[in-house]
Amino acid sequence: MKAGPALIFLLLAAFAVTGQKYPDRIDGYKVHNKPVEINSNDTKDEKRDFDLRFEDPTFTGASITAIKFELQASVRAERAGTIEKIRFERLTVNGIPVEVNEFTAAFDLVANEMIELPERFSASVSSLRAANAVWLELTDPKKEWRVMGTAFVFGRFKRFGMTFRRAIPVEFDLSVKNPIPEVRAVIFR
Repeated sequence: MKAGPALIFLLLAAFAVTGQKYPDRIDGYKVHNKPVEINSNDTKDEKRDFDLRFEDPTFTGASITAIKFELQASVRAERAGTIEKIRFERLTVNGIPVEVNEFTAAFDLVANEMIELPERFSASVSSLRAANAVWLELTDPKKEWRVMGTAFVFGRFKRFGMTFRRAIPVEFDLSVKNPIPEVRAVIFR
């Protein structure tokens, strides 16, 4: 009889661990219970509650430890609201980790209208990983790059006449056109 409560506690703990992918709250914002998944850059194929689009990155500098660049982005949401910040986690390009600084410039969303963000994202790749990426691009160039990660969009969204503070997870797994001009691959024999 003593094992009964322990077994029930163990089953409840296992259910709690496997039942949720994201925490309940991040930085005081309630996490939206269904993540938005983006698998294509083309919005004509599907109607989504939230869209996040990026322009081509621009190079801003290099140092011994990192290569830095900036990204311009646009967002569209089905509901009006105010975006307070955007945070990226586990962002990779062709398997190479990319660090993106948290975007903290607040701006207002108009329902169903694509809005360009007021500031650009700052991002960086470690020099060692960038050298690895250059080597892979020279030896085996790809026509499309795979961009994967999660963006948490923190804001206040209006629904039923009330404003709710939410963190919306936006998961993306995209194939984007290779921005590097085609160069003859290096062949070693």
